[in-house]
Amino acid sequence: MTADRIGERLRRYRRAAKKTLHQIASESGLTASFLSQAERNLTGVSISSLVNIAKSLNVPLNALFDQPTQAQPDSHNGKRVRYTIEGQPLAYERLSSSFPGNVLNAVKMNIPVGYQSELISHDGSEFSYVLSGQIVYTIEGQQYPLGPGDSVHFDSTKTHCLVNAGNSPAEVLTITTLGLFDDPAAT
Repeated sequence: MTADRIGERLRRYRRAAKKTLHQIASESGLTASFLSQAERNLTGVSISSLVNIAKSLNVPLNALFDQPTQAQPDSHNGKRVRYTIEGQPLAYERLSSSFPGNVLNAVKMNIPVGYQSELISHDGSEFSYVLSGQIVYTIEGQQYPLGPGDSVHFDSTKTHCLVNAGNSPAEVLTITTLGLFDDPAAT
């Protein structure tokens, strides 16, 4: 991976694809203003948004950022690699492995106080279970406040965002059919 920041990579791949911010926005379900801020490293980009951007740019997800592999089917607390995406305050732990035909991808997210994701939509479905903290999912304008033990399951083609609404970090288990990992075994 080059030493470029994520914004520079986004801009470089967009220009190589000969696409405008508006074209990428239309194809990724994001706004041109959000993409412009991301290219200038003024805002962080979630893993879900990066998946949509990578598809629009026709580049592998791992061209935009590094993430750990998970070859084994088991995943153990305290032994997983915790990672972040540059400019994004979320911390992720990969829970799912990759294998041919896999359609489920799981991560545990550590969401800092005050965090609010960008508004996004993507193919598939999404399930989130709150392990700790207080969050609010907004799906198609409807708010769903959730605390420990609560969950939400929805069609992720609907616009949605996530907010940590509490005064402490939140931990959320998210399982989605969106291809969050770009492992060679998954192809």
